[in-house]
Amino acid sequence: MTARQTTPRTSPETCEHGLRVWQHQEEPVCALEYLNRFVAPRRVERVERRGAHLYLVFDSGQKLECCCEGCGESHGDDPGFTGDIQDVALGRRALRFRLEEEGGHLVVWFARGDHLHLHRNALLRFRPPRRGRRTPSPRPAHTPPPQE
Repeated sequence: MTARQTTPRTSPETCEHGLRVWQHQEEPVCALEYLNRFVAPRRVERVERRGAHLYLVFDSGQKLECCCEGCGESHGDDPGFTGDIQDVALGRRALRFRLEEEGGHLVVWFARGDHLHLHRNALLRFRPPRRGRRTPSPRPAHTPPPQE
């Protein structure tokens, strides 16, 4: 990845694909590089819907929004779109993430050769988890008071 500064002091650094670059473990990475280095080859544990947004949730806890290849929006409220994503991704390992030269779409390659075509917005909206962010501790099981 080659980082470049677009406009000094006003724009964040971007990679050669025009994706934002941030520091991860004191090293500059963009969303595509982060996915390839730190998310692949993770398994898609579930497909999660939050309002109208649909996410692939990997077994590492990372989330990638599923943005429609055609319009760039996440159609979590469309059962057909959700079903198609689940059929291809659920329970499978994402082996590689690639940005197509033509059209700039994100392709997610899974084990056994299956793949998803997502809009570039999936990369633009992706954020790695915050450093130091702790996972919530489990709540103790509820024990009802003894019956007298």
